[in-house]
Amino acid sequence: MRALGALICVGLVTAGCAATHGVLPPAGGDKLYEAVSNHSSQLVSVIDSRSQATVRRLPLGVPSRDWSHLYSISGSTLADTDPQTGETLGTMAIPGGYQLPPATISGVPGGTSTDGRWLVLEAFDQASGTHMILIDTTTSHVAHRIDLAGHFRFDAISNDGNRLYLIQLLNGKEYYVRLYDVPTASLTDNIVVDKSSGEQSMTGVRLSGVASPDGHWLYSMYVREDGGPFVHALSLDGPFAFCLDLPGHGYATNPAEKQWSLVMNNTGTRVYAVNGATGTIAEIDNSNQYQPQVTRTVNIPTVRSAGSGSGGAVISPDGRTIVTATGSGIVWVDSAHLIAGMRSLNDWHVSSLGLSPDGRNLYAVRDSGAIAEIAMSSAEVTARFDPAEGQPLALMRVAAS
Repeated sequence: MRALGALICVGLVTAGCAATHGVLPPAGGDKLYEAVSNHSSQLVSVIDSRSQATVRRLPLGVPSRDWSHLYSISGSTLADTDPQTGETLGTMAIPGGYQLPPATISGVPGGTSTDGRWLVLEAFDQASGTHMILIDTTTSHVAHRIDLAGHFRFDAISNDGNRLYLIQLLNGKEYYVRLYDVPTASLTDNIVVDKSSGEQSMTGVRLSGVASPDGHWLYSMYVREDGGPFVHALSLDGPFAFCLDLPGHGYATNPAEKQWSLVMNNTGTRVYAVNGATGTIAEIDNSNQYQPQVTRTVNIPTVRSAGSGSGGAVISPDGRTIVTATGSGIVWVDSAHLIAGMRSLNDWHVSSLGLSPDGRNLYAVRDSGAIAEIAMSSAEVTARFDPAEGQPLALMRVAAS
């Protein structure tokens, strides 16, 4: 451990006079943390909903659970930034080639445990295989280094840091889910299988994921080129998972299949797989910690569109209302009965949605970059503006004013 620390320069250096990424003094509205891509870089723009101006620009990275830290990589440096101020809290030298694992198909980074304590960086070299670094963010030191023959990608890590779940790429389409045991520094022999079918290999493209608040489960949304979509429910307490099949078709014949999203209620007992573009909503019951299952699937009226984008969905703090992007515009859905209600922005193709912490203000990002503020209770559009920050990747967070 000491030798490893010396090799990788594991000390996080506190930046006492760190520069900030500030643009304007903070204003008084909700703060929208939007991941964008422009002609020169990818970044997180912090936009004030009242002034409609960008108050801060941050490097694109993965946040801690409470958003008090934002971890990003530039070259051979891992930076820890305060998202509220833009100040650099510290930096850490890492070997070249390491990156944050992608969390969404749009390119938003991931790599943390549910509680934010552990951070995983990954690198792949055709000659030497896969390399990963496990960082304890509470001590700012490397806790473990992993070197594996073959091509692996990060999938998840348990809150205790003992179980690292990996995607082992087999060929162009198939892969295994594998468990790496951190205390013994070994890849377990058993493949993480689908308990409902016993199948070992999987196929599909991962769109996004959501973890239960207690850190016991990770739900990932997958779509297939020539088959139906499914939710991969991975237990972070042991080497097993469930593949929950959903109605639908391959994205090769229907590109709208790539617009699935996952939302979870605050207690983690219900997960909703939502595709407003196809009008399909599935409810997953997670109250049984040993066997999540799809309990309801419905179809709601929707509008077909030739637009592109991930669509997105949000759920109200009380869990009673889901709002999802459709082919054109957004629709409110009563979660108790899965019935569509109010609609808004019928002339927009929405690529991302975000909700204020109090559940009053809904924010929709158009695929062109414009943003609309909508009253959650009435579906009334209260403001429209274009921050002109770049091509939107995702609305990562809405913080209270």
